[in-house]
Amino acid sequence: MKAPYSLLVGLRSDEPILVVGGGALAERKVTTLLEAGCRPFVIAPTLTEPLLRAHRRGSFDWEPRKTRREDFDGRRFVLLALPPEETRRLLPWTREAGCLVNAASLSEEGDWALVAQFGHNRCRIGVGSGGADPARAARLKKIIFRHLTDREVKS
Repeated sequence: MKAPYSLLVGLRSDEPILVVGGGALAERKVTTLLEAGCRPFVIAPTLTEPLLRAHRRGSFDWEPRKTRREDFDGRRFVLLALPPEETRRLLPWTREAGCLVNAASLSEEGDWALVAQFGHNRCRIGVGSGGADPARAARLKKIIFRHLTDREVKS
């Protein structure tokens, strides 16, 4: 993602984010989306065992097949949780359809990224790296959270 400017978007549960991929990367991203109250729609030939269990519980919809060009039509948000070569193959289809894309394995090619975030006193606080270093963003989120909660305990 190029020079990100943070934008808070309230993703609606009635407009699922299309997630393409069913491997370990998709597992992490779908878990994050589910924790945020989103209802992802996943297209992948197979799913990891944890994703398959979540699907069986009804947490998200899944079509067990390969992605087709028309899958992107009418979608606003797409998350490509695929290896770089597969992401490169699908990116033109997402662009033609006018989707905003999170290219998880090629963050510099994406339009948006998930941020490490938490709620605090009716505020949303997030730390993002534009997809370049999500582990560092998660560590910073924990530091900020601890700082805020420690200050409240001392007050």
